[in-house]
Amino acid sequence: MNFTSQRSPYTNVYVDASLNAAHVECERFIPSATFRQNLLSIIELIKAKKLFACIYDIRKLKSLPPQDQDWFIDVAFPLLIKTSLRKIAVLESATSAGLLDLNQLVYTHYPSIPFELQYFEDVASSLEWISNPLPTVNESSFATRKEMAPAF
Repeated sequence: MNFTSQRSPYTNVYVDASLNAAHVECERFIPSATFRQNLLSIIELIKAKKLFACIYDIRKLKSLPPQDQDWFIDVAFPLLIKTSLRKIAVLESATSAGLLDLNQLVYTHYPSIPFELQYFEDVASSLEWISNPLPTVNESSFATRKEMAPAF
């Protein structure tokens, strides 16, 4: 495995070149300006390295205010759609369910997206899912709301 990492306030980002994936860990309560800047930096990293997958670990995230959720949908998500990402694994603890429901946020505004989005409770299962090849074009090209039920 070939790892690189970058640390910033409230967020750690690791890139696994062997999986062509980023692992993003968010901690505590992230102030809006920091959340937004960190997310834009991560999107630039994904674009620059042409990453295929991302693990978005929000198990330690305390909350995300509604204005940041709106910003995510209105600004960040359209940028993510234009990247090379094909799989996003969201790690949530059982106690933080509903903290940031990406399914609801995303599919309210985007009926289909060019990547798969799944929920996991641990890193191992998300890594296993990321390492599996994508379905062929005949099986599934784009994620749709009904395919994306949370995995717990």
